[in-house]
Amino acid sequence: MKSKVYIDRRPLPALFLIEYKNAILLLFSFALFFIFISNKSIPQGMSVQAYQALVIFIFANFLWITNAIPLAITSLMIMGLLASFNVLAAEQVYSFFGNKAVFFIIGAFIISAGISGSGLNKRVSYYVLSRFGDKPENLVLSIFFLAASLSHIMPEHAVAAMLFPILISISRRLELRNNSILGKYMFFALAWGSVLGGVVTFLGGARNPLAVGILEETTGQSIGFLEWIVTVAPPVYLIMILVAFYLKYTVRASTRDTEILKELFTGGRERLGKIDLKEIKALVILVGTIYMWIFESNRFGIANVALISAALFFVLNVISWEDAKKEINWGAIFMYGGAIALGKALVETGLLDYINQNFLAKMDFSTLGFLIVVFTISVFLTEGISNAAVVVILLPLIIQAAVMLNLPPALAVYIVAVPAGLAFMLPMSSPPNAIAFSSGFIKPHEAMRIGFVLNVVSIAVVTLFALTYWRVIGIY
Repeated sequence: MKSKVYIDRRPLPALFLIEYKNAILLLFSFALFFIFISNKSIPQGMSVQAYQALVIFIFANFLWITNAIPLAITSLMIMGLLASFNVLAAEQVYSFFGNKAVFFIIGAFIISAGISGSGLNKRVSYYVLSRFGDKPENLVLSIFFLAASLSHIMPEHAVAAMLFPILISISRRLELRNNSILGKYMFFALAWGSVLGGVVTFLGGARNPLAVGILEETTGQSIGFLEWIVTVAPPVYLIMILVAFYLKYTVRASTRDTEILKELFTGGRERLGKIDLKEIKALVILVGTIYMWIFESNRFGIANVALISAALFFVLNVISWEDAKKEINWGAIFMYGGAIALGKALVETGLLDYINQNFLAKMDFSTLGFLIVVFTISVFLTEGISNAAVVVILLPLIIQAAVMLNLPPALAVYIVAVPAGLAFMLPMSSPPNAIAFSSGFIKPHEAMRIGFVLNVVSIAVVTLFALTYWRVIGIY
């Protein structure tokens, strides 16, 4: 029997557009860029460098939002444009790869590689799930809190990627169908726990140290490791509690107990064997690193501690350089160097001062209105583009707006970076969401419906804490 041949009957122009849409988009955007960058009609009161910085900023945002080319490549190109058009001196532009935030992120990636390479993360995962995952509702809550806890000390995407195969194995052993309530909320718990836990520290998401790096370059101020946790943890933990109640109620009302769970995790833990020397060394380095970040970061600096701790994983033979290279996201490093350079250009060329005098100063914002507007924009913008891109797009402007409203610049970091990490709706909004979607248990319309509610709840909770708790601890 001959196989059927499928003939695509769509019009040729439509097929051409589908196949080459990114190339057409890039050609169109480059054409517009060169038209505007060559324009001699500059707004009155704006310098040539400020105008060029504005054109490059809009061009970068367009490429970041459309994702026509990888985010890291866009950032590298932006650095080249800033230097080529003399918006900033070339030496200054390329020096931003030496920014403390960039090296903190490199150290954090290596620390994460050390924890993964030693097997410590898998041991902790099996222990927690075998101890508390004997019932469906307990299993889902264990996944949620385990993902959230690990995302305090590892990048959230690494946590989701590590736990994903374990959850797939569970779903197969339980013979869960794609419409299973338990299956759906297992992977919701994975995504939501990773996302929420990644907001609390500098280790869970590189957007946090990126935001602090932009603050340092634009104002000279900084935010410490412990200061960040003290400020961010209470509102995020309240959101976690609310999500946990929702998960427990929904799963318990919709599924039955099963005996195979205990057997599954007990067997998995036995296969891991006794704790070995590499795991012990990784644990000692991790505990020491966290101690130094919390109690000695003002003295030694979080980037310095991260790099020394990263080196210890090699000195003590926990991992090899080949293992570490697999975990370091060089694309993220390239992106953050370019993003910090772009933020600095907006300040040094006087563009932000121009925007402040001609636009922001004319807006009549109360503190409450300012917080709600920025929270809302940041939360919903991050559903469509990278959360790091949200920080780069919004933070320089919000810092300037905060100063105009007589609010400290550090507040701008919190009200942009924190909601930028709270993405619950779409797979493109964060890697944990994309990983959870790939399980096949989560339907897009369900994620959008529930995620929208979580976004609104997050805005309400963080706004409440910003108006009360943040004032008590002296953020503003």
